[in-house]
Amino acid sequence: MAMAGQLGSVAALEIDPDGTFKYILVRVQRAGDAEYRDVVRGTAAAEFHNHIFEKVNPELEKLGFDCKCLGGGKIDHNSKDKKMRVFGLSTVSAKCLFSLKKQPHSQGYI
Repeated sequence: MAMAGQLGSVAALEIDPDGTFKYILVRVQRAGDAEYRDVVRGTAAAEFHNHIFEKVNPELEKLGFDCKCLGGGKIDHNSKDKKMRVFGLSTVSAKCLFSLKKQPHSQGYI
């Protein structure tokens, strides 16, 4: 997790290593600042997408960040076979997929 005020240290991708689960795309920024970072969070522990945001938002607020959920969908992740499928009816799935592709974790997955 990031140190207070350091936007670049907020992990861009935090998802479960395996399984099919919900994810959200969250815009993180300091209050009153134009700079932002879009991050992806996903876990099988969340029954609904808002459960992910309800966990992530307070953690990042403690560090001085504002968060806005931009959308979400589902991920089917198989770390052993290095496969990841992003799907669902989200209006931002394409943006999330692009965010995932930019991450070193996902090289060769997508």
